Amino acid sequence: MTDWTPPLILGRDHCPHGHMTLVSQVADAFERLNLPDADTRDDTRDNTRADASTDASTENAWVLTRHPQSEPAPPLLELVRPDGVKLSIDFSSGKARHRASEAGKGIQPLARALGLTAFRKRTGAMPRVIDATGGLGQDAWALATLGVDMTVIERHPIVHALLDNALERAVAEPATRDTATRVRLLHGQAERLLPTLESDVIYLDPMYPERRRKKAGSRKGMQFLHALLGPPGDDGNDTLLSAALSSGARRVAVKRPRGAELLAGSEHWQGQRTSVESPNTRYDVYHLPGL
Repeated sequence: MTDWTPPLILGRDHCPHGHMTLVSQVADAFERLNLPDADTRDDTRDNTRADASTDASTENAWVLTRHPQSEPAPPLLELVRPDGVKLSIDFSSGKARHRASEAGKGIQPLARALGLTAFRKRTGAMPRVIDATGGLGQDAWALATLGVDMTVIERHPIVHALLDNALERAVAEPATRDTATRVRLLHGQAERLLPTLESDVIYLDPMYPERRRKKAGSRKGMQFLHALLGPPGDDGNDTLLSAALSSGARRVAVKRPRGAELLAGSEHWQGQRTSVESPNTRYDVYHLPGL
């Protein structure tokens, strides 16, 4: 595996303290991270002769910034790289809004892999779905727009905070409030949380190397995730798949690049497995008894 060092992350808060009472969820998430203050680091570096290595690391630091918005909207969390490139998550615009406005057309291969229509015909309701590899939350949000109650697990605290912020801002918007209330966000390792949760279907989307021809917006998001979480690989995927298959869910769907090998750990599977393909993606579906 390629050597990887996670970035140093500092915090910068532009929100007045009086605003925090209106946005306790975002305030708590920001302060729970307990990041070193970027402005304090800047002041220290300007007024003292800091060690050269400390200066270099601070200059290369990433900054999670909380920006005030017009009340009563929650503040915006934004992660900024040293080169000035910024990442925030917004479920009311961009790709997320486009997929929702298409009435689920772009999510249909995944919907088939999760068995949404078959489950609804048999039970009269949508299945309870866990997205065990939350990432930027685009798939989970698209599924929620179809009426699915989603539980999203994200292991990285910064990515979790960005998702948490996006959901709270979506709750504050009348157009996205209903969808946002169908998403429950959890922070932790999926392998540990899955045995404690009830679900009908589990969705896994482990990171894999991005393709060169992906759109620029997708590249930026994946670049941030790779830098925060480390290079994609099969380390731990066998444990993740095993936890999903033994969780009590009746279906597990795994997103893979089209033409890629099965996820690590699948060689131990003795049950039925099918696949759903789209132009660039394949969903491997593991069927367990009862669904």
